[in-house]
Amino acid sequence: MADQKPTKIPTQASSQPTKGAATKAQFSNTVKTLQFAWYVGHLITMVSTIFFALSYVRVFPKAYKFWYKLALFGVVESFGVLILQNIKKNGVNLGALIKEDNFQYLILGLVFFVYSPYVLLTLLSFFLFSTFHVLTYTKHFLLPALNIPETHPVSVKIGNFVASNNTRSMQLAALLEVYTFFLLFVRLLTFSRASLIQFVVYFVFIKLRFEKSAYTRNAFKSIEIKVEDVVNNLGQPAVKNAWLNVKGVFGKIGAFHILNDYTKEKAT
Repeated sequence: MADQKPTKIPTQASSQPTKGAATKAQFSNTVKTLQFAWYVGHLITMVSTIFFALSYVRVFPKAYKFWYKLALFGVVESFGVLILQNIKKNGVNLGALIKEDNFQYLILGLVFFVYSPYVLLTLLSFFLFSTFHVLTYTKHFLLPALNIPETHPVSVKIGNFVASNNTRSMQLAALLEVYTFFLLFVRLLTFSRASLIQFVVYFVFIKLRFEKSAYTRNAFKSIEIKVEDVVNNLGQPAVKNAWLNVKGVFGKIGAFHILNDYTKEKAT
């Protein structure tokens, strides 16, 4: 099964701009669509994550909570648009929704919004998704609505960048999500209610991603190989035994399936 981004551009009823000057009415029609609301959500996430990151270098440091919450508001809004369209089309089917990547990311965004860890790593995969969706929407919808054809150098550069980096962005996003899992596990040592809720929800989330996404499975495997090399180089039997125990636990977790037995996909 080929992996896809955890979201897609919503369907839009408005027609593509005709050849010639793009009128104000055409642009107005574009910004009034549900699809544009989806785009705005991703734009909010992208910009807010940048400002939140700047707080680490003392740029607007007192506003870090605002930017973190706003970034997640964009996440909830953009993924919420897709879930709304899904419900309008297929009705409310919780069993089907739970299997949707978009629904899983929506729930994760809501949990981080309410129980905010205020850590940049928890936003970075959302930032990557949002950046590529903003660029794609800009190329295929905003620029044409402004009478800028897809053959324009700006549009071509955007298209080339997205095409060249799409797979790498998915790989990086998966790796960041796995690192986030380990970060939230470490934060359990604070014994706070919020850290427990964050970890439990994220545990289920990353398990579902592992079952569905080859990118996530490859990310776990790459980390396993790196840790294996470090442990072997140390040459300490106690450390190696501890590592084998950890691998055994992860092996048991991977052996049971919540929604999708990915091992069967290899035979199809």
